[in-house]
Amino acid sequence: MLQARVEQVVYVASVGSSLRTAITGASITSVGANVFRDVAPDTQAMPFITFQTDISRDPELEGDGIVKARRQQCLVHLWQNLPSENVAIIEEVLAALDGADLTGADKTIFKCKVSNINRLVELDANICHHAINVEIFHT
Repeated sequence: MLQARVEQVVYVASVGSSLRTAITGASITSVGANVFRDVAPDTQAMPFITFQTDISRDPELEGDGIVKARRQQCLVHLWQNLPSENVAIIEEVLAALDGADLTGADKTIFKCKVSNINRLVELDANICHHAINVEIFHT
């Protein structure tokens, strides 16, 4: 049982690592390498990106009684100060992710697709938050 848990953690990190590489490799304006899994450090200045992998995993293609491909839902979050929001940054994130060729995973990744973007404003904290729903199709 422990062995199965270790393999799952390695797998999740691998897809997340591929996603992070696509984002940092795009050299997004003012973000650069400020891309963090789940939570950014409290001292991190905006703008920055956080991401979550394995929100859900659903069968995408089945055959011969087994699942041959899955769709993994991930979330990517762009955080900016509201007064200095740069709308071009979200376009750069979209361009970096939609149709990205994700490599380095221990699974074959067929497709990376941005399926939804929501702009949220936290007035009390003066934050603009874009939540980007990303679907990754893999073996």
